[in-house]
Amino acid sequence: MKAFILLLLMAGHLMAVSVDDATWLLDAQTDLNKAFKKAETAQKKLLLIVVIKDGCSWCEMMVHETLSDKNVRNRLSDMVILVTDIHSKTAENLNTQLTPSMYFIDVAAKKVVHEHIGFEKPGSFIMDIVTVEDKAE
Repeated sequence: MKAFILLLLMAGHLMAVSVDDATWLLDAQTDLNKAFKKAETAQKKLLLIVVIKDGCSWCEMMVHETLSDKNVRNRLSDMVILVTDIHSKTAENLNTQLTPSMYFIDVAAKKVVHEHIGFEKPGSFIMDIVTVEDKAE
């Protein structure tokens, strides 16, 4: 029984998403300044900052189930995505305490217009995106 529990714990840790994995999966940026430049060049109004932590199963679910969902990806195509670790300067400046945390930033104003803490299913996250798009217009 102990071996089975240990195997489950190890498998869960191996499946946990890293910043590098999430960046690749989401075609995201990792540098805030570059993300703002990309958004300005591409005339995108919003930047989505996704803060995750290695070993966080909720982060894994947010990246793989929600942010990778086809319908969510379509809605996010009008934004630049940045993925960062909870220990980064960006997360520190946002006063991030929990993961996963998502911050929608108005590119022109360079301020947070909406934040969401914790895992959210695709349908609910699309509702957040719609709300944020309305605020940014």
